[in-house]
Amino acid sequence: MKLSQHSMNATLNENAGSCLVVSGDTIHVVWSDHRTNGYAIYYERSADNGLTWNTAMAITDTTGKASMPAIAVSGSSVHVVWMDSIGGIRVSYYKRSLDGGNTWGTNVLLDNNTAFWPGIAAYGSRLYATLNKEVATGNTEVFVVRSFDNGNTWQPEQQISNAPGRSEDPAIAVQKANVYLSWNDNRSGVMEIYYIHSADNGTTWGPETPLTYSNSYSSMVCLNGTNVDIPYGNSGAGNFDIFFRESTDGGMTFDSSKQLTYDLLGEAYPYLVRDSLEMHMVYMQFSTPLGGYYLHSADGGNTWDSALFIGNGNQPFIAYSGCVLHVIWPDSGAIYYKRNPTGNCGNPAGVANNINNGSQGFSLIVYPNPAVSSFTVSLKNQTFDMEITDETGLNIYNATNIAEKTEINCENLAKGIYFIRAISDKGTVYSRKMIILK
Repeated sequence: MKLSQHSMNATLNENAGSCLVVSGDTIHVVWSDHRTNGYAIYYERSADNGLTWNTAMAITDTTGKASMPAIAVSGSSVHVVWMDSIGGIRVSYYKRSLDGGNTWGTNVLLDNNTAFWPGIAAYGSRLYATLNKEVATGNTEVFVVRSFDNGNTWQPEQQISNAPGRSEDPAIAVQKANVYLSWNDNRSGVMEIYYIHSADNGTTWGPETPLTYSNSYSSMVCLNGTNVDIPYGNSGAGNFDIFFRESTDGGMTFDSSKQLTYDLLGEAYPYLVRDSLEMHMVYMQFSTPLGGYYLHSADGGNTWDSALFIGNGNQPFIAYSGCVLHVIWPDSGAIYYKRNPTGNCGNPAGVANNINNGSQGFSLIVYPNPAVSSFTVSLKNQTFDMEITDETGLNIYNATNIAEKTEINCENLAKGIYFIRAISDKGTVYSRKMIILK
């Protein structure tokens, strides 16, 4: 569906700063829009998990040059940053709503000499905004400003990166006292992904650490429990492809890079969300026209389903609320939205059209999901072997040579999350998450 009614030249941000956040059943979206004489930041929300939407409102001056917004939410507080211009000089602004987006406060100037757009992350009443500034030596560097009182006041800025060349497009995420940053950096003469971590609310920071060693670009930071995932684009093989690196110890160490796409057209700007072992990623393909795609892993990134086309357009963003997946993307000057009501509970193909579509590579169907007394596992036109494990990895069910589908009685299973793994007679491995209610 088209979110941005009456829009003109509506755009989102790059993947470093999300324009989509979810809090409970409420979805918050921001974008830049040129429907008036200037460019303004527009805000729109749904209070019923994406079924209906309110009317978009401009939250900035409609005669300005506002662009590249990013949004964060914490409780009933909604926080937005964006880039604007004063007298031809780029600046960074912040604005908040304390009532879930109904009303908005005044603009707060965070920086009056901005090179590239700001970012925002929130945890409780603590806010972290990234700034990208040009310093006296001619470098562009990454800075952070913090607020410990929900945006009422802001601490002095901290310079995070410190090296020759361009340090830009910082992505920020926060979880408890831990703050994580990644950004694009060409201090070596080749653009790479750098990473830094603070374990004390941003008071002190660890070393600037390179995560890549060939031409890389467009990273972000995904947090879930002790998992820190950093996806990015890399052109070491000639065309950009999607890679990611994963830490399972809170960002202390990272495993080796994993390549997810191999298309000769090239892909970059990945945005990833994670819910335990369920991983949902969207990215942009440099096709003609440009297109958004979706990738899903049900086993923590070890294996991935086939890529699913979302729609023509630029950088997509994805979020989840319970079982529901939400995707937004810009196309032809408008902002579009799709939802999948069970996408985070075993039906990722529905991101595209709310139905399973075996032709797209997502032919393992589990329904109903969640289930109470029984559920059916179906793999259309294929014979398959299947195993079911619980959250601890304990195997609780095995079956072989299933012809297309089987019904499982789950009355004797405890309430919780289970994982279904099916191996087709063609050797393809499928994984889905199953929720059992009592």
